[in-house]
Amino acid sequence: MDVDWPVYPKMPRRAGPTPPSGGRWVATEKIHGAHLAVVCTEESVRPAKRRTLLSEAELDSFFGLSRCWPALAVTAADLARRLREAEGSDGTVILYGELAGGHYPHPHTPSPPGVQPVQTGVWYHPDLIWVLFDAVHTSGDTTVWTADAALRRAAAEAGVHCAPVLAEGSLAAVGERAPAFPSLLPARFGLPALPDNLAEGLVLKPADRWTAAARPVIKNKHPRFAEDARYQGSRPYEPPEEGAAGVPGWLVAEAAQRLTPNRAAAAMSKLGPAVPAEVLAEEILTDLLTDLEEDLGGLDPAHLTALRHTLAAGAGVLAGQYLTR
Repeated sequence: MDVDWPVYPKMPRRAGPTPPSGGRWVATEKIHGAHLAVVCTEESVRPAKRRTLLSEAELDSFFGLSRCWPALAVTAADLARRLREAEGSDGTVILYGELAGGHYPHPHTPSPPGVQPVQTGVWYHPDLIWVLFDAVHTSGDTTVWTADAALRRAAAEAGVHCAPVLAEGSLAAVGERAPAFPSLLPARFGLPALPDNLAEGLVLKPADRWTAAARPVIKNKHPRFAEDARYQGSRPYEPPEEGAAGVPGWLVAEAAQRLTPNRAAAAMSKLGPAVPAEVLAEEILTDLLTDLEEDLGGLDPAHLTALRHTLAAGAGVLAGQYLTR
């Protein structure tokens, strides 16, 4: 799939050139993770690094993304649909976020087997999580950055977590917010607080809808991140031979693209009205795996079991979306 999308602008430090300061600005927590965009056309949903789409094989090598990609793909597609409807236009929606988590050093929050921290020094969640911080809509020659409040409203409806807001107002006002503060993200997941779990810093951007490709964004990182070895990047991730999700990444990608509203509708037609969400999710999953087996000429039983486990969250999200429309 050939898709061209706006690469997220490099964020200058606060000491850089002063950007246009008119209008409302918002300061959000800067998440310490790996940049992961989700490029959503009306036909497909694809993950991307900062400058290139991830291949199916890279779903494993990119911090084990294949473990959570099915559920993320479903929620991202729903969020993109909501943003298109709000904008009243078709086209490509790019959701910018950070893949984070993978470790939470608290005795009551062990990480799932095989999960490794995406980054060290700030702890958010024992499992992999994706945190949204921005979105842009492109249609023809038009580029529209979504207003922060509209993005958060649509994200909440789609079940997507956003980077926490710290302040909103003029650039001068939000720029006064100090970059030293405990991360607000763990509490969003109901996790116990950790001592000295300082956030990486904050990001300042215009709060309102922005209708040009170039838009000012500023980062204000805590100085500690440049001095303390705990924050010096991610650890090398080596996916297991069988794949991060227990199956090769290409198979997860092939299965995840079949988690569509049409499949939910087909499953619903077999079950009738007033079906519980968990029953609909199981029917979606069974139907998907049956089709996949037929198309591929069979699946190894171990792969089938691992796929069922990996796809279960995505099927559950899809069932919930369908029943609430």
